[in-house]
Amino acid sequence: MRCFLILISLLIGVGEARASSRIAAVVNNTIISQADLMNRLRFAALSSGLEPTTENLEKMKAQMLRGMIDEQLQLQIGKQYGIDIAPDHVQAAINDIEESNGMAAGTVTKMLADNNIPLKIFEDQIRAQLTWLIFIREKYPLKTFEDQLGKKQHSEFSPSLQIADWEIEQEIKLQQEKETKKQYHLAEIVLPFDTPSQEEEVKNTLNQLHGELQKGAQFQALAQQFSGSATSSQGGDMGWLTEDQLEPEIAEAVAQMSPNQLSQPLRTSQGYVIIAFIEQKLPGSEGQTLLTMQQVLLPFPEDVTEERAKEIMRKGAEIGKAAKNCPTFEKIAKEKFPSATSHLTKGEPLASFPGPLQNIIISLEINQISEPLLTQDGALILMVCEKESPQIQEFSRDNAIEILAGRKHTLLARRELRDLRRQAFIDMRM
Repeated sequence: MRCFLILISLLIGVGEARASSRIAAVVNNTIISQADLMNRLRFAALSSGLEPTTENLEKMKAQMLRGMIDEQLQLQIGKQYGIDIAPDHVQAAINDIEESNGMAAGTVTKMLADNNIPLKIFEDQIRAQLTWLIFIREKYPLKTFEDQLGKKQHSEFSPSLQIADWEIEQEIKLQQEKETKKQYHLAEIVLPFDTPSQEEEVKNTLNQLHGELQKGAQFQALAQQFSGSATSSQGGDMGWLTEDQLEPEIAEAVAQMSPNQLSQPLRTSQGYVIIAFIEQKLPGSEGQTLLTMQQVLLPFPEDVTEERAKEIMRKGAEIGKAAKNCPTFEKIAKEKFPSATSHLTKGEPLASFPGPLQNIIISLEINQISEPLLTQDGALILMVCEKESPQIQEFSRDNAIEILAGRKHTLLARRELRDLRRQAFIDMRM
């Protein structure tokens, strides 16, 4: 009987091993197992706040698998060209991700260990990103036109990245003109597709991600795990852009949005895209004093009477006399008026505030509180927490070259990856 039980336990072990080694995809001579895919999906859910339901993970499988296939292609080309990413560099990249997300050092490693997800799952993703970055920059090094002519003469011609003087001058001019235009700080999640047969599936996946973002999933983490854009390693951050630097579909959507809003899924030349509108700069705001402001609203109840409104305004004046700085301001307001709401605005130029408030804000010193302001919604009280006068750095030729090289490398990377997919043997078994 004991032998029979041992045999059953061995068979169960074999069954579990077979389940964990089932193949999700074959990429040339490399296997991606279903266990690897599920671990990656679980990590994406944990890091982003995505609901880890069976239904959600099932809907994300195909998109995640495509991303893992691309990573295998990147790792394989790195091996072919002898690109070796040291463990220290992988760890440094993980540390940077933790810092940019406001996490303590070691948070990612602990989260993976607590949820029985191998650390290698995340390390391989980082290693692929670093490998691809090095490969593109080494294959297409930035060289002068004269250097390239010399190579042709000596039969040593190889691809390189060239930036002409007119491009540099045009970029400097564009950067100078930014001061006269509204600028948008945006982030993106991009799901590309190579064939028409993939389009509907990619569209559905992006709709699913959009729904999760509306439920509270973290944009930056979802971009890192799912986006097919070069910005994914920065959590989708596109930096500061003017309207004329945006694709028409994105520019049209952003024109209808406000900071802290998400776009609906958009169809662009890159694929399907979600845009996060982070913040904006108004024309002429560059170099202005930046303000950190604590705003507290003592809300009026519905059908407020004149007497009740006056009482709330008096309460606002009482709070103002007691508050000595921004942290105590919010605390005292909550204690004396429990329904009070507060909003901390960080590093905003004066021009970003409504016109009627600007004269009031100008007159306030640091930690000085305003008189209660009567608004339609209640008594509004303001306090200036910090004032900062940023130094404007001149945009140089080197800055222009760096931006132009980055754009060109991004386009080349997209083309190289597309070519790798076409040349590779890829067998998706899902």
